[in-house]
Order: sequence, then structure tokens, then C-alpha cells
Amino acid sequence: MMKMKMVTGLVCCALYLPFAQAGSLTVANSDLTLSGGMTAGLVYSDNTGGTNNTDDAVTDFLLEISSPADKGVGFIAGYGALAQYTVFSSIPANKSTSTTGMTPIGLQYGWLTVQPNDKVTVDAGMLATKIGYEVAPTYANPHVLIAGLWTAQPVYYPGVRASFAVGGDSSVFVEANEDTSTGATSGYVVGGSTTVGSASLSLAYYNANKARDIVDIIVTGEIGGIPVAANIDFHKLDSNVAVAGNDDTAKGVGLYASPSFGSITVPVRVEYFKDGTSGIYNGGMKSGYSVTITPTYNFTPNTFVRAELATVKSDNKVFTDELGVAQDTKNSAILQAGFRF
Repeated sequence: MMKMKMVTGLVCCALYLPFAQAGSLTVANSDLTLSGGMTAGLVYSDNTGGTNNTDDAVTDFLLEISSPADKGVGFIAGYGALAQYTVFSSIPANKSTSTTGMTPIGLQYGWLTVQPNDKVTVDAGMLATKIGYEVAPTYANPHVLIAGLWTAQPVYYPGVRASFAVGGDSSVFVEANEDTSTGATSGYVVGGSTTVGSASLSLAYYNANKARDIVDIIVTGEIGGIPVAANIDFHKLDSNVAVAGNDDTAKGVGLYASPSFGSITVPVRVEYFKDGTSGIYNGGMKSGYSVTITPTYNFTPNTFVRAELATVKSDNKVFTDELGVAQDTKNSAILQAGFRF
């Protein structure tokens, strides 16, 4: 019942928006672009730590409204709710304490952009991080379950970011934020992106004050006509949060490939984690890996159905079955449909 009330309310919000041409809204003082999406599906996972191993869930509903800063000031805002299931935690372990498993309905992100010229932009508000390859809304991801690497990366946080074009397709940025996801209350990020031949390269360094340092590398391109990507992370815990006698470093690697066959795509993701006793990945995996495959049928460019199989394997037992017995593997299966606005 709670899920139905939530979905009904969200859909009503969309219906009350003014009728418009596809992709845009005309309002009193400017032209706005409407985007976003909705996904729902059936989720199964073993070793959830409780008796619940299935869920029928709205996995995303997000309305995104934006206007470019080509006349000096623009904005973007995303309102809705996100389940943010991952390969480590795909189902609420106890429905009595988490009815939907979703974030509270509300503003997920939003910022104003000031662009004094075509070389400089400044964003201020609830920013979307530049750390990591994947994003929270699953309709924008090749997979339903978000990567294990993503669980150790920030997502949205208050902050200010200045970006500078430095020629060609290259840019650099500097950011100050109030992210709390890493155990800090503030931090800064510096980074940039460029193209090397046919590949795109992004590099960012994140210093979470008295919490941890993250070096994040993203490479995207094509091999034999197949889109591919790699996301590599290095973590270093500060002495304030590191546990004496435990490891204070971790690394993770995610490799992606998305071959297509007409209307069918088959994204594949392989991850490797090594954090010893640092606890950065799922409480401390020593080392482990995940494999996810997501055959997807695209009815149109903005509608799809997909199935997903995912498995995670750890050297040590970091998962728990319904009897409370520690386990070293976790398997998930999902059916999902999606619509992108």
C-alpha cells in the first residue's frame, strides 16, 4: 500500500506539469527541458541478512528540469526517489524497517550554474559528484544493480565547483564540498578530462577532510565497435578514521563492455576489489570480485525491458544468510522495465 501511494503521488506530479513538446517546457520567463525516468521490477537476492529475499520495487522515479547557462545563469534539479540497489545490497533485509528501500521523496540534486564566458562555469548547490563512472538513477545505467565501486564513492552533496575549458576537448575543475558519505564534514576535489585518440580520460583527486583520499580514473572508448569503459579507484584512510592494526588502503577496478545486436544490448561488468582489513568495500572484503550481465531489449531509444544476473564472491565471509550464518557469496536476479522521459 505504501508503495502504491508513493507511485500515485509521483505520477500525479508528472501529470500536473504543463503539456509541452517532447523534451521541453515553455513557461512564463524561459524555456525548460524536462527529462528523467521511471523504472520498476522484480528483484531476487540471496544472503540478504534476513528472511526477505524478493521485492517488487519501483527502483527509480525522477523528474529532472533544467535550463542551460548560455545566457549567463542556468540550473538543473532532480526531484523524486531512488532505490540505489547495489551488488552488495540489493534488497532491504527487513521490510518492517524499510518498506521500499528508496531514498525519501524529495530533491535529490540541484544546482545553479553561472557562466560568465564560454571558458568558465561555476556550479553551486546540491552537486552530483564527478567521482565514479556510474550514476544513482538506474535508467541512466547499463545495469540495474549499481557497482560495488560506487558504494565507496560519494554521490550527491552540497558544494561549489568551478570548471575551466583549457583548449580542445580538455577541461579542469576545482570543487569544495560538504560531503559526509566518507565520514568527513567537508572536502575538496580537483580533476580534469581530455581525449587521447579515440578514448576519453577523466582523473580526479578527492580529499575528504580527516577521512580519506580517493584517486579516481575513468577511461571510455570503443574496441571493435563495442563501447567499453574502465573505472579505477585508490582509497587511503586518514589516521583519524583508520583502525590501528588494520589496513588503511583499498583499490577497486571496474571493467565495462556493451555489445549490441540490433535492438538488443548485453552490458557486462566485471569488478575486482582489494581492501584487506580497511573495511572500505562492504565492511572489508580482503579481496573479491563481482560479475554482472544485463541483456536488454530496447523497444525505442527511451523504453526498455531487461533481465540481470549478478554474483559477488569474497575471500572472506562478508554476507549473512537468513539464519545468521556468514557467507562468502551473493547472487541476484532481476527483471526490470524502464521509461526515460
